[in-house]
Amino acid sequence: MPPPPPPPALGLVDGEATGEAHEAGDILRGVSPARRLLRYLLRYRARYGAGAACLVFATAFSLGIPWTVKAAVDVLQGGGNPRAVAVHAAIIVLLAVAHGAARLGSRFTMIGAGQWVEHDIRRDLYARLLRLPPTFYHTHRTGDLMSRASSDISAVRTLAGFGTTMLTSTSLAFAGTLFAMWSIDPWLTLYAMAPSPGLIVAARRFSRTVERQSTAVQEQLGLLSAKVQENLTGMAVVRAYTMEAREVESFGRLNREYLARSVRLARTQAGFWPLMGLISGMGTLVILWLGGKAVVDGRITLGAFVAFNGYLAYLAWPTVALGWTLGNLQRGLSAMQRIAEVLDARVGSEPDGAGEVAPALRGRIELRGLSFAYDGREPALADVSFTVADGAFAVVVGPTGSGKSTLGALVCRLFEPPRGTLFVGGVDVRDLPLHTLRRAVGYVPQEAFLFSRSLRDNLLLGDGGAGHARLSAAASAAGLAAEVEGFPEGWDTVVGERGLTLSGGQRQRAALARALVGEPAFLILDDVFASVDPGKEWEILQALRTARQGRTTLLMTHRLLAAEEADLVVVLDAGRVVEQGRHADLVAAGGAYARLWRIQQLEAELERD
Repeated sequence: MPPPPPPPALGLVDGEATGEAHEAGDILRGVSPARRLLRYLLRYRARYGAGAACLVFATAFSLGIPWTVKAAVDVLQGGGNPRAVAVHAAIIVLLAVAHGAARLGSRFTMIGAGQWVEHDIRRDLYARLLRLPPTFYHTHRTGDLMSRASSDISAVRTLAGFGTTMLTSTSLAFAGTLFAMWSIDPWLTLYAMAPSPGLIVAARRFSRTVERQSTAVQEQLGLLSAKVQENLTGMAVVRAYTMEAREVESFGRLNREYLARSVRLARTQAGFWPLMGLISGMGTLVILWLGGKAVVDGRITLGAFVAFNGYLAYLAWPTVALGWTLGNLQRGLSAMQRIAEVLDARVGSEPDGAGEVAPALRGRIELRGLSFAYDGREPALADVSFTVADGAFAVVVGPTGSGKSTLGALVCRLFEPPRGTLFVGGVDVRDLPLHTLRRAVGYVPQEAFLFSRSLRDNLLLGDGGAGHARLSAAASAAGLAAEVEGFPEGWDTVVGERGLTLSGGQRQRAALARALVGEPAFLILDDVFASVDPGKEWEILQALRTARQGRTTLLMTHRLLAAEEADLVVVLDAGRVVEQGRHADLVAAGGAYARLWRIQQLEAELERD
């Protein structure tokens, strides 16, 4: 049975953020995990309804077996013929087969629905992760997020599929068995239900304990996953500093804590079963004595007593299954809570009309008293003001930590600048739809990241519709085209995870080419020459002269070669503008820029010697 299409109002559709989805996320913020999960379950109400109907039939067929046994015993007690007993036996077999078929149907439908719920949650979680600002990732470790996207979603899937099946099945079995027992003898039924208050109290305490311990286990698993991810990413550093033994010990401590928490949870769950069995066993002993007395007194028949004990055995199964069901419920809801923390994370404000087609963005970049600080830190930028004219080439220089990279990220709105402080194309960036800004701006970060795909695929991320001519032109402008010819498969060469098969300089130039493929109106280059030698730097600068034509370009760098031909040089120090002007004027002024220039000239002379 194909699933119905998920309603878009519940989240992100096909990995694309919409205004409606964003609003829905705000509406769901603060909603309990149970209600949030219920919204996903209701998408597949038809499947769950069909599964519940199968369980109703399965329960009816199952409850019919003791009743048929009752009739057969009564026939035998009354001296009935063997043929009648054989008929009852055949009915029992048919009921058993029908019960199995109905239960199989319920599992196909309800567990299948649970897999679709998993699909929807994973899609929404992934789409949300792609929209969250960099500040979110500063406070959340990658391994922990991976744990939420894998083990937590698996726990929710188990609850939405098999857990929901068990909850429905046990509820129907309990209610149906109780009705059947009451129809045989109400007094015996009341005696049989006497242990129920103890079971309810035990189940409530068990549920609370399992919830607390399940959350602790999932959190520790997140830390464990984060440790693994961090060490795999930094494996070269680990080996270079002979940190293997230290990291193994550190991982061992986290792993032992995870084991301890898991064992505590397993002990809690294991201890629940004997308790349920003890309470149920005591009830069974009472029923055997009282029921036997009722048969002797002639109040019920022997067949009715046999059937009652059969139903009592049936009642023990949902009672025992209650422990697993409650544990599964708490694990699933704890996992849903962790997932909801990501789904509820704020993605920043998107201006009205974000989905509309906006005119091409061109013009100048203007900063008006821009100040910015990361959460809980000293200001990275303070009262920064300058203007890059339409089509001009500006270079921002300064020592490490002066705020250059922060400035570039703010222009691209990777972080949210204060309103009224940053204008692109004459428009406040806070009023620009993100898709309009990102299409107009070609951004090259300091740390070039490449996906484990072909070189062609990596360069076409900025514009998938670009032809080979634009691809080659962008690569030539970045100083990469000649090297591509020497690659094993040319443009189709797979660069490996994070582009590790390329040198640092090649990765940086590939990122630069990727930005140029989209033919942006603005270029934001964050220290793109950091990983290339001086000769290659000059080569890229020469190529960029053509690429910069007609584009407003802002280059952040600590190397001053590019500043010689810049229309504007801005000098940052500790987040403040200390100088700005043209290269020759700043050198003549003998200030901070002149000192930086003399130092780099001396370094260049020493390298030549």
